[in-house]
Formats: sequence, C-alpha cells, structure tokens
Amino acid sequence: MARWSLILLIVSLSAPLVARAQVPHATFERGDLILSLESGPILWRLPDGTPRGTLVSRVAGTGEGMAFDSSGRLFVARWRTDSFGITHDAVEVFNTFGVSSGEAGGGYNCGPHAIVFDVTDTAYVGQGGCRGSILKFVPGAVAPTEFLVAPDNAGAFWIDLAADGCTIFYTSFGPNVKRFDVCAGVQLPDFNVASLPGGIAQDLRVLPGGGVLVSSGDVVARLNPAGVLVQTYAVAGDGGLWAGLDLVGDGTFWVANYHSSNVYRFDLATGTVLSGFNTGTPPNSVVGLRVRK
Repeated sequence: MARWSLILLIVSLSAPLVARAQVPHATFERGDLILSLESGPILWRLPDGTPRGTLVSRVAGTGEGMAFDSSGRLFVARWRTDSFGITHDAVEVFNTFGVSSGEAGGGYNCGPHAIVFDVTDTAYVGQGGCRGSILKFVPGAVAPTEFLVAPDNAGAFWIDLAADGCTIFYTSFGPNVKRFDVCAGVQLPDFNVASLPGGIAQDLRVLPGGGVLVSSGDVVARLNPAGVLVQTYAVAGDGGLWAGLDLVGDGTFWVANYHSSNVYRFDLATGTVLSGFNTGTPPNSVVGLRVRK
C-alpha cells in the first residue's frame, strides 16, 4: 500500500510538468511561429519558440513574406532567377501538415514579396520589384487583377489589409507607411504623419483599433490611428534591421532581426521583451515571420 501511495505521489508531482511542456504536433496550430530564411528554408517553431522542424520545399527560391489562409495552409513568396537573369518568381503553398503542394497562382512579373488574405480567402500579393504592383487573386478567377501603387523605393514590399477589407497598408523600403484602396482602385495619402524613425520601413501589421505596428531600421514603431508615432521598441545591443513581425493576439508580438537572426517577443503595451531566441542561422537570413492564428 505504501509503495502504491508513493507511485501516486510521484505521478501527481510530475503531471503539471508534463502539462506545461510544448509537445510537437502534426499540423500547424494556434500560436505556432513560422520563419522564412532568405536562403530558402522555412522554420516551424512552437508557440514558445521551441524548434518543431524545417519544411521541405518543392519550389526553389528565397524565402520572403508569408500568410496563412482560412484553412490553415501556409503560402510563401519566393524569388528566383535563372542563369540567364530571367526571373521565375513564385508563391509556394504548404498544407496544414506543412507538406508542400507546389506553386500557387501565377502572373507574377517581378519580386512577389508579401501576402495577405481577406475574409473570403481572396489573396493580395505585394511585389517589390519591376512594376512594384499589388496583385489580387480571387478564388476561381483565371488571372489576377493588378493595382499599380505609388512606391518609395521598392514597390509594395510588405503589405497588410485593414479591417474594412479595402485598404492595403504597405511599405516600400522607405520612411513611410503607404495606403491603397483596392475596392475603389485609388491611391490614398500616406498613413504616417512624419517620416518613420530609421527610414527603412519593413513588415507591418494593422492593429485592432486602427493603429499600425511597423519594423523600421533599428526600431519597431507603433503609430496610433491618426498616424502619429506613439511608441518604439528595441533591444539594447541588437540594432540593425528589424524585418518580419506579427501579432500573437494576446497583447504581444514577435519580431525578427535580419542582421543578427535573433527573434524576440515583446509586450505591446509596455515594450518589455518577454522572450527570445537565435535561429542558429547566419546573419542576414531571417526575413518573414508569421504566427498561426
């Protein structure tokens, strides 16, 4: 009897530890963190940053911006150029198990870089090079609709869609958060009141309530609904170029530093760094970052 009691005690003490452990799962799940590398690989990590694995790609090219559709499939923009200098850019899609299904869509003219879906699974792809346009892919449509947008330095480099389903917020490797109305097909005034600190705007997310969070040079900047800078986020000793970022949905966000390959989770309200890790990849490699919602 005493031996049985001791076994029950050991089980009861160890059970909470097992419950807190991050257990790898077969499909993308809420909170999972996905990182794209400029060299091509896509890293899959659990919500606490623990490595889950590396996705096996069927499409060659760099790893750029990414997005999940409503079914949980992951779409990754890729750049590739052949030995003759001809581009064969593509978007690769992975199913919910992280298995590549090959290419998705077509008609990219140069540098598809960022992707976002609306509530109907219509996809918008921002192109960083050549025409620098935004392509709209309606499910079932034969060809995309193209919107020519005003650039700073690199077309529609990073994009996000506002809650109205019409306003695309985008950056163009410059000092501004720009906007385009894809419902009316018209360019809108820049969102920011003043040039962003750092002057190299990268990934951005529209915040609940209408503000914008944007990585910009050696800081991450937060703009209020009026486009006024109200807060910046940084890590001492880890400057350089902040790149991909995404909201978790609990008042925190993840952001990757392109130069150091460090990834951090910040408290949105206080700016406190809650956790972080290094991807173990060379400097200048981490580009995109998305959280499975």
